[in-house]
Amino acid sequence: MAHLTPKENFLRVLRGDIPEWVPSFSYYGALPGVDDDPPNMSFGSNLFMGDMSTGKDLWGVPVESVNAVGGFCLPKPGAFILKDIRNWRDVIKAPDLSNIDWERVAKDGLDKLPYDRKNVAMGMSGGGGYFLHLMGFMGFTEGLLSYYEEPDAVKELYAYMHEYYMTVQTNLFDYVQPDFLSLSDDVAAERAPFISEEMYREFLLPLYDDLARLARNRGVPINMHNCGASAVFFDDLVRIGVNSWEPVQLVNDIHAIQAKFGRHLVIGGGWEGRGRLIEADVTDEEIRQSVRDAFDAYAPNGGYMLAAAYTPGSLDDKRTAHWNAVLQNEAYVYGHTFYK
Repeated sequence: MAHLTPKENFLRVLRGDIPEWVPSFSYYGALPGVDDDPPNMSFGSNLFMGDMSTGKDLWGVPVESVNAVGGFCLPKPGAFILKDIRNWRDVIKAPDLSNIDWERVAKDGLDKLPYDRKNVAMGMSGGGGYFLHLMGFMGFTEGLLSYYEEPDAVKELYAYMHEYYMTVQTNLFDYVQPDFLSLSDDVAAERAPFISEEMYREFLLPLYDDLARLARNRGVPINMHNCGASAVFFDDLVRIGVNSWEPVQLVNDIHAIQAKFGRHLVIGGGWEGRGRLIEADVTDEEIRQSVRDAFDAYAPNGGYMLAAAYTPGSLDDKRTAHWNAVLQNEAYVYGHTFYK
């Protein structure tokens, strides 16, 4: 019988030890049919994300709720705010951080958490997301071209944004006392990264390293959210202290990654809702078997957590809600027997 709390079990994985059961990294919180709380939560603060209800993100990019992806807020198509990277100072304005009561901001955010932190690990968002922010400012065509045409302007913009994020992190980190730091920046598509490894090291890695330092210096584990074919970046990310990656999609050679890093890099993923798994008549047993297959393939030596979910197809998508409940329930049931 398990005696660790979900938090203790999750942190055991992040620290490179074999857990009592296979944890599940949750994107949607607790789901019907699951007998356990999700082993992670995010610290919520408008200082990281902005107030999306205003119709704009933190940096002024127009956003809209998209029904086809369950109401998530995404940049409004074509509503780019920056036409010329050289003019970023006229357009991109960091929020005012003067007269912030940091202790109060931390308390307000923690008070909103719907879970008991004694049982649930809480990750603090590292802010950042520099690559995707620039694409949101300019669109992918102009944003990617700016790396080639005006690299100094890109670096200056990133330095300006980074100063804001580092100020927030430095002032909140010790008040929040997160169980892990959660960095995020999607720099790859399904088949390949958007930028080269050289550009990644030149433009982005130093910023991630600076954010990661706050966690490294305190012995706090570091998770990186990076979709797509992004395995090429993880030699560098592991070197700066990242020890968990989600979602690791199947386009990456997960067995090779595990052979290379062992439990020094926790794999969160190995499952995707595609093909037969998203056909209208998929059975509960097929979904359950897909979870068992992922666990059998990637969890035997530890260093693995399920990071998977069906994306809702609408604001009232009962079918996907049911699929997610089956998925997470099987992760709980099979995961709790896996290391017995």
